Amino acid sequence: MTILSSSEDITADSLHKSILKTPQDDHFQSLYDFMEKFIKRNDQVIMSIILPMYNEEKTIKNVIESLPDSKNIEVIVVNDNSTDNSLKEIDKIKKHLNLKIVTHKFNKGYGSAILTGIKNSKGEVIVTMDSDGQHDPRDLLTLVRPIFTKEADYTIGSRYLGTYFYQLPVSTRLGELFVEKLLQIFFGKKIMNNQNGFRAFNRKILTIFENVRYDGYAFCTEQILRASIEGYKIKECPIKLYDRKYGSSHVVLSKLAINIFSLFFKYLVKKIQLTVIKKDRSGTLNIYEKALKKSSELKDLRINRELIYINSKFFIEHRFTAPP
Repeated sequence: MTILSSSEDITADSLHKSILKTPQDDHFQSLYDFMEKFIKRNDQVIMSIILPMYNEEKTIKNVIESLPDSKNIEVIVVNDNSTDNSLKEIDKIKKHLNLKIVTHKFNKGYGSAILTGIKNSKGEVIVTMDSDGQHDPRDLLTLVRPIFTKEADYTIGSRYLGTYFYQLPVSTRLGELFVEKLLQIFFGKKIMNNQNGFRAFNRKILTIFENVRYDGYAFCTEQILRASIEGYKIKECPIKLYDRKYGSSHVVLSKLAINIFSLFFKYLVKKIQLTVIKKDRSGTLNIYEKALKKSSELKDLRINRELIYINSKFFIEHRFTAPP
């Protein structure tokens, strides 16, 4: 983990501005070379980058222009009913091979914007990043490499494993530390920068985005819990994080805290309810049908012996093969 002093902030800010305002092909050559091994068709969209956007007129144009420009990489901007000139700024972009804009008729929140982006995506690997300029596009390879090489199903960018160029508020770190400990104790996952929106995941795990309970910023934590319950491999990767230069964060900390407490309670209950299949000492799997029938999460299921997935702790997500 690296924290830079105020004198270093000036250098970092200058570097970041130069990244956002200069041609990007040289920055992404390593990314292009790496992805080439996985492209099966010349016109295949292998990566989708989703940018949820709400009133980011000062940054959105530079952010898009800083992204890789390739026919194999699509950029999806989800306009969450912005009331400023964000869309007009996008119109000023002279060239981008594969840019798509989707607009919400009313403001739905961060999580809903991500879900809209996913529904409109084609990539084998999907990346989410903020549109306020805090994330460095050069970290894309760091995030997607573990997905393509099957080292992970879901990656999360971490300023604590990498570098951040600003003074982190104490409340932010304490909040993330608290969530980190809850994740570690109850779900066996150590993820320090658990609220970071710079993430990547394999299209094959899109079930974790079905029937979400939270469409605001607690959405980030909910997806970690769901991926954990379903047994997917989660990896935290080092990234660089810059200070927000324009506007202010749309996160309401009190609301976020309440939602996170609520979702941890709900998913702990769900996890207990899903402990309905267990391996005994002889190695036999036992199905506790009474527990299934009493579970509010699983009450509508028909019990079948053929299971699609059981994770390493023998918890089962409610996905059964329907009986003939």
